[in-house]
Amino acid sequence: MTRDQVYDLIILGGGPAGVAAAIYGVRSGLSVVLLEKALVGGRLVSVDRIDNYPGFPDGITGPELGLLYDSHLRRFEVEVRPAQVERVSLKGSLKKIFTLDGEIKGRAVVIATGTMPKLLHVEGESDLYGRGISQCASCDAAFFKGKDVAVVGGSSSALEETLFIARFAKKIYLVHKRAAFRAVQSLQDQVLGLPNVEVLWNSEVQKIEGDKQVTGLLLKQEGRTERLPVEGVFVFTGRIPSTAFLGEDLDLDEKGYIITGAEMETSLPRVYAAGDVRRTGLRQIITAAADGAIAATAAARSLNAAKTDPVG
Repeated sequence: MTRDQVYDLIILGGGPAGVAAAIYGVRSGLSVVLLEKALVGGRLVSVDRIDNYPGFPDGITGPELGLLYDSHLRRFEVEVRPAQVERVSLKGSLKKIFTLDGEIKGRAVVIATGTMPKLLHVEGESDLYGRGISQCASCDAAFFKGKDVAVVGGSSSALEETLFIARFAKKIYLVHKRAAFRAVQSLQDQVLGLPNVEVLWNSEVQKIEGDKQVTGLLLKQEGRTERLPVEGVFVFTGRIPSTAFLGEDLDLDEKGYIITGAEMETSLPRVYAAGDVRRTGLRQIITAAADGAIAATAAARSLNAAKTDPVG
């Protein structure tokens, strides 16, 4: 890449949406660069098992699928750059992405930055994060082999993570603020059938205790406060869109998700959003990949229809 190079398509994020956008963009004849701050595959590389992605009847692990994504990008010689996006300038015909390593310019952009975990925002969380508090089961569950831990959350994602943690932990207290799960029934049945899992219904974390390491939780349960001794806490209480770097350039909904049309178009010309970062009714690997394909195809159609447009 030269300093003055202008790409046809800049893709922000290397998860399923970004990877699909890159493949479809290159196959449409566009010059493409994909920016990913971590690993190709994005959040899915921390998923223990994927059983609902077509073409893998025996299932596949997240890391395995991430490696396949990486190989696919290499086959099409997609330029992948490790980069942390700080801010953007998306108005006008020349789009500018500002990273820690400099500025990247393009004629069109696909935003596929996904989501990030919510925090509990309780006392002790910031001080003990990484010292007994985790938001990644496949990353950290092995550190709690034979120990008592808590899992906070009740979504399908939280229950999937609980299944993985149960392979290592001696005891899991599943802390849920409601009286029932909203996860799919098959997951509920699996988790509730585990001998080392105890569900604490109608419970909310008030404080995470510990000095240098987590030693327990203070829980509010139906008006009373109880102490729960644990050595680890896995927090899976939802996710928020990774859109802070956008400033006020795009229209977002009340939760911060990017508002798009049928072709993934946003409120600005030749700026598209795909995957979990956009407002959508279903956030899955398969829907993210479809979004990326649609977005890149729409970008190629727009660019190819206006090849004589001036840049600047």
